[in-house]
Formats: sequence, C-alpha cells, structure tokens
Amino acid sequence: MNSHDRRLLSLMELGRAGSRADYRREALAWLDRQLGFDGVVWGEGRQHADGVVHIHSAELRGRSERILADYGAVAHLDPVARRFARQPRSLQNVVVERDLSAGETAPVGECLRAHDVGQLMLCGVRSSDAGGLRWLTLYREDRTRPFARAQTEQAAFAIPFVLLAEPDAPPEPAPSVTELLTAREHEVACAYAEGADYKTIAQQLAVSPATVRTHLQSSFRKLEVHNKIALRARLLG
Repeated sequence: MNSHDRRLLSLMELGRAGSRADYRREALAWLDRQLGFDGVVWGEGRQHADGVVHIHSAELRGRSERILADYGAVAHLDPVARRFARQPRSLQNVVVERDLSAGETAPVGECLRAHDVGQLMLCGVRSSDAGGLRWLTLYREDRTRPFARAQTEQAAFAIPFVLLAEPDAPPEPAPSVTELLTAREHEVACAYAEGADYKTIAQQLAVSPATVRTHLQSSFRKLEVHNKIALRARLLG
C-alpha cells in the first residue's frame, strides 16, 4: 500500500471514529498538500424546488465570512452555481478573469476578486435527505497559476471522497423541560407530579381547575408522556 492509499484509509478511519472537527482539519490539510489553495468553504445546504441552493451552514478558512454575504447578492447571476445545483458532483474549475468577467457574470467576478479569489474549484455530493447538499469550494488568490489538469482530475475524486467520509454531525441536544414548557405549565406540572390534585393546584395558583387541566394537557403533549409516573420521571430527568 502506497502513502496515498494509506492516507485515504487513515481519513476513512477518522471519519468512522473521530470528531467532525478533527476530520475536517486532517482532510483539508491533505487536500491542501495535493491541490494547493489558500481559502475554503465547507458548506451544507438544501436545493429548493426552484433549483436555488440555500446555505444552512458554512465553515470558512482563509476568507472572511463577508464573502458569503457579498456573494449571496450576486449568486443568481452565477452560471457556476446553476451548474453545481444541477450536477453537484461534477467538478467546477473556474478562472475568474476568464469565466466570470463579461456580461451578466461581471458582478460575480468583481465580488470574487474583491475577496482575493482568482480561481476556484467547487464540487459536492447529495446528502441522504431529499434536497440536501454538501460541498467544498477551494479558493486560490493567484490569477496566473491555474489549477493543473492533474490537480483537477485528482480533485474530482478527492473532494467527493472527503465529503462522503465525513462523520455525521453530532445530534442536537434534546430541549430541556424548561425550554419546552412555559413557566406556568412547569409550575402546574411539578405540583401535579408531586401529588396535588386539580382543585388544590387551582387554589394555590388562584386559577380555575379548567385552567389547570389545560396546562396539564399541554405539558403532557409537549413532553410526550401519558401518565403521572411518566410525567414525574420526565421532570426529574
């Protein structure tokens, strides 16, 4: 096994067992050694019915986040974005002066040059969820040294590989009870779980028993429980 194959295997192992942050750091370092770039956007988003790709999250290195806002204002003029939306896995190799400097694409080129982008490569993969996309955009400031043919051929394999081997994002933490319930719902639920009946709770809070019932029904629904024992466990858990 040569060093290139060993590195791919190492990335796959890190993708299975490592953290996302560690994986991205190692993957980008490997890509940089292979391709040479000075900025990157690691993005995730979704393609809507109108064909437009909406960014949900983006990690930038080597460029200010301002580039996303500025580019967003002219993205509708960018043929590269349209080609990517149709075929995300097809590598886009763009020299800004050559490809984005005339006609309606000129504002796109001006935007990229303002952020020191002389050329870029863009490639992505579709996610398992419908319409989901992940991609890498590699920037290079140098306008006189295009990515070589061998580099683009390697990128067409390497970028999808890196994206597909990436660990899944950690699950979002479940919302706490106090995040799910209003202050009054929480107060009523706690009293009920401790053994108080509707009438007692109503007297303590100066509300009607019907209001207590409404708060409890809402709390049971939000906490996805069906009896007092489960409610108590959820409140304590």
